[in-house]
Amino acid sequence: MTNEMAQKPSVLVMMATYNGEKYVAEQINSILAQEGVNVTLLISDDGSSDSTPSICSRFAQDMFNVQFRVNEKNKGLARNFMDMLYGADTMSFDFFAFSDQDDYWMPNKLGKAIEAISSAGEGPRLYYSDVCNVDEHLNGGSREYGAFASHANSLGLLLTVNWASGCTMVFNSAFASVLQRYVPRDWPRIHDGWVHLVARVLNAQVPDLEHAYIKRRISGHNQVGERGLNSLSGKRIKIIASALLTPSEHGLTEAASLLLDGYADSMSSEDKELVSRFVDGRHSIVKRLSMMFDPAFAQPFPLENIMFKGKMLLNVY
Repeated sequence: MTNEMAQKPSVLVMMATYNGEKYVAEQINSILAQEGVNVTLLISDDGSSDSTPSICSRFAQDMFNVQFRVNEKNKGLARNFMDMLYGADTMSFDFFAFSDQDDYWMPNKLGKAIEAISSAGEGPRLYYSDVCNVDEHLNGGSREYGAFASHANSLGLLLTVNWASGCTMVFNSAFASVLQRYVPRDWPRIHDGWVHLVARVLNAQVPDLEHAYIKRRISGHNQVGERGLNSLSGKRIKIIASALLTPSEHGLTEAASLLLDGYADSMSSEDKELVSRFVDGRHSIVKRLSMMFDPAFAQPFPLENIMFKGKMLLNVY
């Protein structure tokens, strides 16, 4: 390793792939082009049936800092990401990041995140930013998460809505170690919602919703994409109706219960009380009615408020 390389922070970028042949090469190249950092890219394919594995394996053959593997069976998005993290050596890297397969990273994406984390001081830190939603050709651009800036510290909101995107998340080795110390028995919520919850209760957040260093393609084939938080399209109406009318697996309360199992000893008494009340509400209409009108659970968009109150009332959260 040259002296110049040794002086740069090392980053393990974890990419989950599944049938992403159309854009994955462009995304890999944008990751390898990151400025001011030493990147190691770990790609975990979840059983693609297209040419994604062959594309990724060629990068691994040609590039010393690209690793590629194929899961023996389909794990699903959340476990695919988190298994990469749980298997990582936190002593070998300074920082960690999640990557989707079809985005495009600005060359300074990782560098800006590391600057923000370093400025936040010692201890576990999780950085996340806004995104720039673009079409499949990377044209256009609309920002998504600015309205959450004033709600960034709201635990009540985070218990009910996944909103910070994993594709923007960068965290230090101290936070990676905190995540590794507790492996949930199941994944009732997606990986970035879980990571965000842990960061919030540990006061480890480094939000940066003024900036977007990632172009996120909204192509119609995303496993997770633009959610239309403040729009009432036909698709959005179907999502709302499905959420309110489909028998609930109580994913939100299950995740909150796991949060208590893993991190109650690190939570403030106030946070612990709020999470416990959220979990217990599943068994008490009185507690659910109380939460419906509690400012601690305020939502930034009117439609999100409708969703939240409806879920509480019908006990489908």
